[in-house]
Amino acid sequence: MKENIVLVIILTCILSVQTQFGGKCFYTEQICPNKDVHFYLYTRQTQSNPFEISSASPQIEKFIKGRPLIILIHGYTGHKDFSPNTEIRPAYFENGEYNIITVDYQKLAPEPCYITGVKNLRTVANCTAQLLDNLIESITFKIEDIHVIGFSLGGQTSGMISTYLKNGPLYRITGLDPAKPLFIFAPKEYKLDMGDAQFVDIIHTDVFQRGILAPSGHVDFYVNGGVEQRGCTVQKVIDPGSCNHARAPEYYAESINTKTGFWGFRCAHWYLYALGLCREEETDAVALMGMHVNRSSRGLYFLATNSESPYARGSNFTTNMHFVNTDPADVVEDLTEVQNHLI
Repeated sequence: MKENIVLVIILTCILSVQTQFGGKCFYTEQICPNKDVHFYLYTRQTQSNPFEISSASPQIEKFIKGRPLIILIHGYTGHKDFSPNTEIRPAYFENGEYNIITVDYQKLAPEPCYITGVKNLRTVANCTAQLLDNLIESITFKIEDIHVIGFSLGGQTSGMISTYLKNGPLYRITGLDPAKPLFIFAPKEYKLDMGDAQFVDIIHTDVFQRGILAPSGHVDFYVNGGVEQRGCTVQKVIDPGSCNHARAPEYYAESINTKTGFWGFRCAHWYLYALGLCREEETDAVALMGMHVNRSSRGLYFLATNSESPYARGSNFTTNMHFVNTDPADVVEDLTEVQNHLI
């Protein structure tokens, strides 16, 4: 497929550039605490001045007792003041009082260090698991109080936490367009799947480029087919798919406080939807996407959005696959990919 060929070329170029920037791209020591993995605690009172806490000995007195714990994990080139943090933290604090920990591993996955960044995710996951184990063992939180949300590489990192967590499995993981490059054929312990938590929900927004196409959770939502997000028709040539990819945390953030809701209808497989064989009037199975998803929801769901915020359209579904500037041959190639994962 054209996009996958482009990704291979990009990754090859990245590997070449990483060789030239050897001092910048490195494999971190697999130890925790780790000097390059930071944890910042935010509450309503400390939104502009978070506390940095240690994974080995978190300062439990800094947490708000009796309130849920949200873990936010950024993606490639991200940091504590980058997506998904900038969208999701304010939305949660508008909703109520929460303990929000932002995981910042900026030095382990800077541009152009994607390949070394992927390998470093294991240490990020290990240190995050260490932090959670210590919080659980200190009776600060129960496992059902904890919700891990990861975007892009952070989505895949969320799944790896279960490999290291002693007091698991996690209660809930939300994957926001989990990264595709280097993860399609990765072992289960090194990517996100439904076995990583009691409940895993996924939001797909860029399945032809940066995000993974195959379903990864108990429930998977394909927004606008998971392909071309409405309002993202003008793409940067040097950064294709970035707008589509970035919509996942925006949708989740809006889902926290919207009264309209992101409602999707169920279809057995992505390729059946792509071929127009699923219609909303033929099913009574619907599910709400985002923060308030029903934990009993199972399967693949499809929904449309508005082209700008507010994105939610309630139960105003669409049966038209929103392919924009997409070669039909690419669709066939991706149908084959998803079928291989689903058989």
